Amino acid sequence: MDKINIKEFDWSKLRKCQNQGSLSTVYIQDDICIKILDKLYPSEREQILDKFLAMNGIKIDGVVFPKDLIVQDGNLLGYTMDYFQDSTSLNDYFTATRFVNCKDIFNAVIKASEILREIHKYDIKVQDLSFENILINNQGEVKYIDIDSCQYQNYESYFLSNILHKYMFDYRKQEFCNMTKNTDRLSFLLAFYNLMYLKELQNISDKKYNQLSNHISTLNNIKRLANHLKDKNKRIPSIPYMDDLINRDDDYTIKRNNCSLLIKRLARKI
Repeated sequence: MDKINIKEFDWSKLRKCQNQGSLSTVYIQDDICIKILDKLYPSEREQILDKFLAMNGIKIDGVVFPKDLIVQDGNLLGYTMDYFQDSTSLNDYFTATRFVNCKDIFNAVIKASEILREIHKYDIKVQDLSFENILINNQGEVKYIDIDSCQYQNYESYFLSNILHKYMFDYRKQEFCNMTKNTDRLSFLLAFYNLMYLKELQNISDKKYNQLSNHISTLNNIKRLANHLKDKNKRIPSIPYMDDLINRDDDYTIKRNNCSLLIKRLARKI
């Protein structure tokens, strides 16, 4: 991982990426993606720099790591990474049409879950884990991005996925959330439910849940876990990896409601 000066870029040749981070600006040049951390405090960028240097040399299939660190006067301004061509988020990919087969969703989710297992082997907690930060292309390849938001060893992170924040703090009214591998798996499960039902788990009624679980055994098999998580008086249990929960034989075409799809897309633009 080399350090390069921000002045080395010809900004006239860069184009902004269609999908932007909430605390950064992302550009594309050929097969390189350039992420400028322009909405972070200097202390936050300094911690990310130290974390990246500590993670230098780690390679995980399915994870987009920094290639070069962009610095100016010794301060981290951003980084470059390989551009995952013709890809979009799992959420966008599987809500682009009204009809989607659960087998296609599950194949992608299994791949993403297996990558998460590998990430955890390196003592990395993704932390900002959502299906917006996991990309897929038309060939079915899956990759994690925004690794700057992860927690590694003693290097903490300022980031938390929106779906986990809503569940832990808005729904369960917790004042503190200790980030662990289990909270990563919880975030993943919450993101999975959100993709399947276009609703957050805590807002899925029993009637709505059964509309799909009556046809998809995976959802039926984990209904007890869903009910446990919806009970705010119960402690959060140990969450399995999703690839252990999915029934590979499930094969059912989900018919989305057009209104739900529209609400989902509008919500991502807010």
